[in-house]
Amino acid sequence: LTAERRRLTVDRFADAELFRDYFKQYYGPTIAAYRTVADDPARTAELDLALTELARSAGADTGRMEWEYLLVTARRAG
Repeated sequence: LTAERRRLTVDRFADAELFRDYFKQYYGPTIAAYRTVADDPARTAELDLALTELARSAGADTGRMEWEYLLVTARRAG
């Protein structure tokens, strides 16, 4: 078992709102989250804000976000 930290640069979105709107429209888990709160305008607004803040914390308003992820690889003993 190995674990390696990696970074991903995303420069597709000019700002945090475009990031939010893209994931709101095209990313399955985010679409499902919005469906769950669709009947509650306050919760929908909270989700909008949370996604926008997430993107801002990664640098979206600069046009370049940096995301860190962990790649875990497991190999079966032979």
